[in-house]
Amino acid sequence: MPLPDPGLLGGGLVAALIGGALGVAQTSITGRWLAACARGLEEGTAGPSSPATPAEAVDRSSSIRLATLAVVVGLWWWEVRCFGQLPCDAAGLPLEVPFAATAGRWLAHAILFWLLAAATWIDFRYRVIPDWITIPGFLGGLFLAWLLPETLLPVAAEVARPFATPLLEPDVLGWAGPLAHGVASHGTEGGATPVMLIVALALFTVWWVVGTGPDFSGVADVLPEEEGGAAVAAPLPPESWWPRLALLAVGCLAVAGAWAIGGLRFEGLFTALVGAVVTGGIVWGTRAGASLALGREAMGLGDVTLMAMVGAWLGWQASVLACFLGVLFGLFHAVVQIVRHRESELPFGPGLCMGTATVVIGWRPLWQAAAATFAETGQLVGMIVAVVVGTALSLWVWASLGPVARRVALAAMVLLGVLLFCWLLVLQG
Repeated sequence: MPLPDPGLLGGGLVAALIGGALGVAQTSITGRWLAACARGLEEGTAGPSSPATPAEAVDRSSSIRLATLAVVVGLWWWEVRCFGQLPCDAAGLPLEVPFAATAGRWLAHAILFWLLAAATWIDFRYRVIPDWITIPGFLGGLFLAWLLPETLLPVAAEVARPFATPLLEPDVLGWAGPLAHGVASHGTEGGATPVMLIVALALFTVWWVVGTGPDFSGVADVLPEEEGGAAVAAPLPPESWWPRLALLAVGCLAVAGAWAIGGLRFEGLFTALVGAVVTGGIVWGTRAGASLALGREAMGLGDVTLMAMVGAWLGWQASVLACFLGVLFGLFHAVVQIVRHRESELPFGPGLCMGTATVVIGWRPLWQAAAATFAETGQLVGMIVAVVVGTALSLWVWASLGPVARRVALAAMVLLGVLLFCWLLVLQG
């Protein structure tokens, strides 16, 4: 009887320990915040005013911890043991990558999944994604992209050879293609020109303006209805601005320091900044168009900051794919709720989180199918504009229809989707 692989057992044990720790952190931090919110709503306050007791924090804690453990261990098995994300060579075998890079990427994705799970849990419950998830998540993504750029998603870089077919070498996806090979092609400084510093500072400032609120609680203060009729935003005291200004100053200094160091690490940081602004900008444009079509706010700003955080961890290409898949998951959820005659207002954040998780797990086949599209800038921009405008127009038409017409339109969309799926099967066959 063959002995079990010690590396398999040891790695699985470490993954289980990390998964257990993340599960405890999920129920302790997120569960306490939710319990405090529930108590605050019962007391008529705007948000959590004091920490919750352990009894209040328990919300299906055992099942959540077990689910976290299963996801983290399963992710380790898929990424580290099965090399499920790594690109393949001409023979169909995964390219060889150092174990440290694969394990570091797995740990980064486990932390990202923890953030996505917390955002989904809260968004389902209170239709809000608090800043205490997106701001530390964004900053953590920037720091990780600078410290360990090899934790970005893996791709294959073609290296030209004289009188031979190009050689495929493992790399990670940067803001303009394979990261390490792009840095090597323009010198040891990694292309860290003054223009890139200015752009990086501008990108960080754009995120700061949109992604940070007057405070980091994630819950706005409101005036009681009995004092002012309707609940309105309370005036912000001057001292509430100093954390934002301090974050801007420290962040700009950190970006400048990374630029001074240059090399692969600055390219990784620049990739994270581009990913945050591009992806957050797409969701912001979708939010603006949908709100204009409906005549009211269609989605919260938390969805924008959520995808900006995802862009910092994965880069803009993977995050754009996550946005597209998130829209599909959101539409499916909406169809199910309409058929079941449930609520008409649904959270968009869980669909985006589901799309992000799908991209991380299915990265290799998804990128093989989408890489050519991302190489065509005009085609990609056209697709993004079509999705944003099409979403706004669809919502405008949907809002103008009556109940019977909506059911007819829903049946037509389902039929169209089935026909499109069958057509794709015929093309592939």
